Amino acid sequence: MDWQRARQQFSTAPFDSLRDPLAQLIGDAEWPGIARLNACAAGIRNYRDQPIRFVANEDAAAAPHYETRIAESGEIATRENWHDFFNAMSWLSFPKAKSAISEMHARLLSAHGERELRARSTPRDVLTLFDEGGIIVTSNDETLLDLIRHFEWKTLFVDRRAEVIACMRFYLFGHSMLEKALDPYVGVTAKAILFLVDDEFVAANHAAQMRHIDQRTAAWLMEENNLSSPKNFSPLPWLGVPGWWKENESPAFYNNAQYFRSGRLGARENAQDGHRSIRST
Repeated sequence: MDWQRARQQFSTAPFDSLRDPLAQLIGDAEWPGIARLNACAAGIRNYRDQPIRFVANEDAAAAPHYETRIAESGEIATRENWHDFFNAMSWLSFPKAKSAISEMHARLLSAHGERELRARSTPRDVLTLFDEGGIIVTSNDETLLDLIRHFEWKTLFVDRRAEVIACMRFYLFGHSMLEKALDPYVGVTAKAILFLVDDEFVAANHAAQMRHIDQRTAAWLMEENNLSSPKNFSPLPWLGVPGWWKENESPAFYNNAQYFRSGRLGARENAQDGHRSIRST
């Protein structure tokens, strides 16, 4: 998809988590280059308080490991493609959470050296799964979050649809998922972190919500117990979110049991499907 066509997609609901950075770029007639991205990134710093800077992708042999480079110098190797564009947009929208991901990768690489480079450990696998395929879901009603945990999709999105719209918020995070949102298809599934929030959060403006979930997601990602297994994420077939896909206005859409899977078997299959479809950075 070219830049002109993509700009029309940016106003759709799945891109709402990128609302602020996209607002700075949507008027551009051409693809925003590295200089343009860096202008948008002014003031953003990594976990070690280094200013982040998008740089042209270099020969991997001539530079440190991708994540270590971000953690140590703030330099983010960036190619001119949609995958890396949405990685940049995620950095601009979730700077603390993205910094946490690079910092945890760097710590694990430093601790385990060549062994970690040869075979990515479970914690780094979990970090990558969320970095590429993550979504953040909030609700001030725990029972709605429980319906996601228990794969009760029709109860959630049909029977309690009005409550979902009123009480839940969905923030697409992973840059592979954001790339897929340019041309979504039935089957696309994200890895969800679920947060219980208060009424004040639900009533807050977009900027305040983004600050809150960025900080909270960063803290979640830096808790080692949360990186122990991909099962710590809840699979979310996000085309079921009200307003995110025209076909879900019909209750019959949720009859697709291959997409809206149930039980732990469904969780395992979704986790495997997501792992196969997600490319590492």
